Amino acid sequence: MSLDVNLSEPDEFNCFELHSAIKKVSDIVGINNCKYHVDYLNDYGYIANIFRVILTEDGSDKNVSVIVKTLINTARKELFRELHYREVKAYVNVIEEFQLLQNEIESENRIVLPKCLYYCNDKGNEVLILEDLLVDGYEVNETLSMNIKLNFLQVSSIISELAKFHGLSYVFASKRSDFDEISKDFHDILFQESFLGKSKLKNYFVESFDMSLNVIDNMDIKEQLESLRPKLLRLLQMFLEPKKYSVFCHGDFWINNILFKEQKQCQSLCLLDFQAMRYANPATDIVYFLYICTDSAFRSEYFEQLLDVYYNSLKSFLSLFCIEANTVYPYEEFVKDLNENKKLGLLIALLELRIVAFVPDDKTSRELMASELDLTKLPDDENIFQNKINDVITESVSNGVINELISIACEL
Repeated sequence: MSLDVNLSEPDEFNCFELHSAIKKVSDIVGINNCKYHVDYLNDYGYIANIFRVILTEDGSDKNVSVIVKTLINTARKELFRELHYREVKAYVNVIEEFQLLQNEIESENRIVLPKCLYYCNDKGNEVLILEDLLVDGYEVNETLSMNIKLNFLQVSSIISELAKFHGLSYVFASKRSDFDEISKDFHDILFQESFLGKSKLKNYFVESFDMSLNVIDNMDIKEQLESLRPKLLRLLQMFLEPKKYSVFCHGDFWINNILFKEQKQCQSLCLLDFQAMRYANPATDIVYFLYICTDSAFRSEYFEQLLDVYYNSLKSFLSLFCIEANTVYPYEEFVKDLNENKKLGLLIALLELRIVAFVPDDKTSRELMASELDLTKLPDDENIFQNKINDVITESVSNGVINELISIACEL
């Protein structure tokens, strides 16, 4: 096996452990006498270095492209290691099972999920190798990064696909007697003291919350929200703990963690990056996306329609497995959960909207959150950030969400 390198930082890849991992993957995908070519895919590498590796069989035109994720060497590597472990666990215990379950239905009805080809959890040699869906025509959607609003067709396609992703948890539960044991291993980690205590991330959430409060125009509301600061993490933990109706949730569900094929029609979507996967109520993923990727005008006009889009997709998908949606998740409970989790949507907006205004095109919010950049500074375009915050504040005053949230906090 030879190494053909095209890499701006070859030292990041040039080590025995990675070469050995590539050799194992070449055997898995059936590339004999392999040589490979490496491209560096990300310029920032906040949680992981991400490479595209093209494996070619010497003397033939047979080749396979894979994505390689390795941990970066930083003072926060211990923190990143936890996220790596969670993503590996997600692929091994959940995503692979989802893929097997979908063998029961026709290919055109399946959701697209990346295949994990290889992983290593050995300390210092952590690596995750996935199939490369970009070569199949999938690509990122740069709409939000260009400050262009998503339209209803785009959002409904995303919400419909999310419903199928969630639906596979109900199928999983119906097929496996050990489902409860597996799901218990996917408690939320992002807002837990044991996780946040490993770095300055505990302060990050408070700093982010304060930054959002500082741009609120309504001083009375700002003062009311300041009372939430001491209970911020507890509120987040409360909303994200498993409920009566729970599924495997993506956990960081927004536009940068989705790939699109023929994206103008949104004919095919693929979910990516499962470092934050958790077992929680489905509504947590929905409000995360809606409050980060749409504005109040969109939510006001389409929220009720999107409830039907999600539930109809869930019902149709589960019927393929002879499961009745209303049995595993009654529609009335679904609507109740969505309305209850609007309060979580507000909290997420106050914590994450500055990331959306700040984030480079190819970065996930979780990567930036965990980076060593100074995120206490306002985004370059402060007006965008300020407008987004005041938009969600005005909405949350109008629909009573702020009053409800403060009432709950008073009881904690």
